[in-house]
Amino acid sequence: MAAGLVLLGAEATLAEQVTLKLSNGDTLHGKLIPSESTDTTTVLLHPVLGRLNIPKTALMPEPKPKPWKLSLSAGVTGSNTDNDLSAGGTVQIDSSYTEGADKVVLKGRAQYEVSRDEGESGNTTDTNEGDGELRYIRSLNSRLNAYAAANFNYDALNTTGTDLFVSSIGIGYDLIKDKNKRLTVSIGPSIQKIWGGDGCNADPVCGQTFAASSARAELEWKTSSSSSITVTNTYTGAYVNGISTNNIFSIALKIFPLNNQRLFTSLNGQTIYSELRSPKVNNSISMQVGVKLD
Repeated sequence: MAAGLVLLGAEATLAEQVTLKLSNGDTLHGKLIPSESTDTTTVLLHPVLGRLNIPKTALMPEPKPKPWKLSLSAGVTGSNTDNDLSAGGTVQIDSSYTEGADKVVLKGRAQYEVSRDEGESGNTTDTNEGDGELRYIRSLNSRLNAYAAANFNYDALNTTGTDLFVSSIGIGYDLIKDKNKRLTVSIGPSIQKIWGGDGCNADPVCGQTFAASSARAELEWKTSSSSSITVTNTYTGAYVNGISTNNIFSIALKIFPLNNQRLFTSLNGQTIYSELRSPKVNNSISMQVGVKLD
């Protein structure tokens, strides 16, 4: 598709209806004909002027994307019912750096909640969990990439396996890749280790490192100019007791009010199923407000 195309609020359902901004400041509205457009010419079907062949040099150049992307978000909760108190908070960071064919992604999340019932003198910790990810991606062509990743998850309230570490390398492929959405799948060998918890010493698996395989699917979709959704599922099968499953599913919906592309609210959910930890299932949900700093 010809460079210099600027989409000014076109709806996703009307992807072919575009607005071209010319280098002299003028704009043209019409229907893009991608099958006839080339690297040097954009073909537009104008409702009044008809078919237009617009040279690339006449279009406003697309802005060069910034290498750094960073967003910070946080949320707090609290309640007081018949002198039963509860309070909690969550914080999250998402960052990435891209240069040429190389991309580094760093993510982190932490959630903590306490409560105190009437008559109690001390607080009870209800939630103390979080996770982090460091991922390196090397683009091999327009859709294929190689990756190396390290993931850490903790839940301090687990009886067995308060901490989980997975490291993997492999190949990824973009099944869908366009301006508004990307669906990427990846697969590769990995290692997995769990440790920590009062029951760890009595568990024959806890504290050991096992060979494993990992598979991941991630959908990043900018549904409109004011919203986006990210869905990720990561499966790791450790080669112990046959194949022991560790699966993490997460979803994040971001809303940018009044089309402000810096401030946002987000609804985040995560489900973890891990056969080698106790308890095996952990669900969490949070609502946050945040800011993009890139």
